Amino acid sequence: MAKKKKAPELTFQQHVAEYLVREHQYGVLEQSDITDSEHFIAEDQLWAFLKASQADTLKKLEDDYGTDAREEVFKALRKELEHTPLWMLFRQGLPVRGLEFRLFYPKPRSAASAAAAKYAENRLTFRPHFYFGDAHQEIDFVFYLNGLPIVALELKHEANQNVHDAVAQFTRRDHRHKIFQHPFLYLAADTSDAMAATDPRKEENFRWHNMGLTNTPTHADEYPVEFLYREVLSQEHLLEALSFFLIRVPERDVEDDKPARPAATLFPRYHQSRLVRRVAEDITAHFATAGDIGRKYLADHSAGSNSRPDITH
Repeated sequence: MAKKKKAPELTFQQHVAEYLVREHQYGVLEQSDITDSEHFIAEDQLWAFLKASQADTLKKLEDDYGTDAREEVFKALRKELEHTPLWMLFRQGLPVRGLEFRLFYPKPRSAASAAAAKYAENRLTFRPHFYFGDAHQEIDFVFYLNGLPIVALELKHEANQNVHDAVAQFTRRDHRHKIFQHPFLYLAADTSDAMAATDPRKEENFRWHNMGLTNTPTHADEYPVEFLYREVLSQEHLLEALSFFLIRVPERDVEDDKPARPAATLFPRYHQSRLVRRVAEDITAHFATAGDIGRKYLADHSAGSNSRPDITH
């Protein structure tokens, strides 16, 4: 059975859960929503996403398989999960009887794009106090995208335990459970520090996932790791991470003086992804400014003006 939690830890977890709902508009899953107890899929959530976003493709499947169409989708998904990481299926799509289904839609480059409506159909939810296994073991939070598990989070309060205890909790689990295979990110945190891994089986897989040497909250009434639930776990950042930041390193056999290496997934530390975002934002802002100057120049000349844009090289 799950170990009884102490009051400060529960208070911290409740604070994070309320923030996610209030600030990020997450939906909250019931344990009963997770109907696939092997792969921990919230099947109704995925089915609703497919119906809302890919009705035409789904109709083709239903025309051929009738009421068995739903089972064909989940049968194909379970088969693919035997050899392909879930996050790669998100990117590649799911083949079902000659048809192709998207399991999510990445953010389009422009809000005016026709793909913006598809992006809006993504359903991000979380399950607090997630239970698994016959002994009803517990993970503090599991985050879901369209009914599929993408992130697991263990939280500790420094009044009782710390981030290293959260890491140890991940490493001591029975990793045969698919909930320790399907998510692309495992986060361990206390009120001051955070660590992250793509594979939760070993302690050395977890790396610091902090703002810097010290985490500081943006708001005085928040915990020092506010950046974690304000930014890292925001819907936009999780979808961005899934779209761009994950890298698959293939398996390598023994080669000369190089040892064998299993396949692995790489994910940047917080400060690395923050740097990439800032560079991208600066480039976008630069070209937007250049575009404004160019448009003004064309407008001035089309009106017969002899003015020239003030460009500094």
